[in-house]
Amino acid sequence: MLDGLEVTQFTYFQQCGGVDLDPISAELTYGLERLCAFLQDVDSIYDIVWARDPETGREVKYGDVRLADEQQFSVYNFEMGDVAKTWKHFELCEAECKTLLDQYSELVRLGHDPKQIVDEVETALAGEEVYTISKQKKRFPLLGAYDLCLKCSHYFNILDARGAISVTERVGIIARVRALSRGDR
Repeated sequence: MLDGLEVTQFTYFQQCGGVDLDPISAELTYGLERLCAFLQDVDSIYDIVWARDPETGREVKYGDVRLADEQQFSVYNFEMGDVAKTWKHFELCEAECKTLLDQYSELVRLGHDPKQIVDEVETALAGEEVYTISKQKKRFPLLGAYDLCLKCSHYFNILDARGAISVTERVGIIARVRALSRGDR
């Protein structure tokens, strides 16, 4: 709290990727806009000075930079976005994420397969270019899978805010996103 204004949030993690954490870790998130509003003594984040021209002193406010996109994304996400298509986006991202996770699991499995290891060694000894499992794993787009999981979470939040998810569906959808984040197949 800063002069009665909440500016931080603690999030405690008991698990990460399906692994119990000991000790339990915490994330401290700062509300930078709130800190700036306090420091600049303004009542609205949209009145925060974002930048000031050093020659003219002209100020660009946070609202000049971010208000239009905040309004437009709110209208789209909460009023105009097609719910059926949003469901399709969720399902497509989920399917693509699962595909990537399955492909990576196969690489991991092959990396432990003695026949695959022998084949790679024989290829290398023959002087041929070896595109090893290890090399494939290093360049594998796990961040792509992570991004798709985040998109699923975002689509869930939009659908939930629009009232497009029933109380009984909610638990199942959360479980699906959680399974992606854990790498469950």
